[in-house]
Amino acid sequence: MIFSGAQAGLDELSSAALNLECRVCGDKASGYHYGVHACEGCKGFFRRTIRLKLEYDKCDRNCKIQKKNRNKCQYCRFQKCLSVGMSHNAIRFGRMPQSEKMKLKAEILTCEREVENSQLADQKTLAKQIYEAYLKNFNMNKTKARAI
Repeated sequence: MIFSGAQAGLDELSSAALNLECRVCGDKASGYHYGVHACEGCKGFFRRTIRLKLEYDKCDRNCKIQKKNRNKCQYCRFQKCLSVGMSHNAIRFGRMPQSEKMKLKAEILTCEREVENSQLADQKTLAKQIYEAYLKNFNMNKTKARAI
């Protein structure tokens, strides 16, 4: 009896997994793309936007993105892609041309180095500020040390 109950639970789980919705527009998801479950339309839209570095006219209406209207407002659709977690860092390099793979990897490395350099500069600034605060507030010399 326990086995049949467990099996029923697995059947429900697997059927639910087959009917995943696109996190962007609610259409049927075709798979896990750019870090989220997405349909082919939103996958392609996100890929083109990133690869071609497209910029859309700003929209302040916060449009609701659904299967039936997902092509109406590209700005809000791209913002929804980002807000649900789609990321160019989650790109898989499977069927991408070799030259494009190398270019993308180089861009990612450059961005990572810029972040590391920025963090290193912040750490150096912080260390300098701590050192200066120490000298200002805890100026200890041999005479003061002996007196303690």
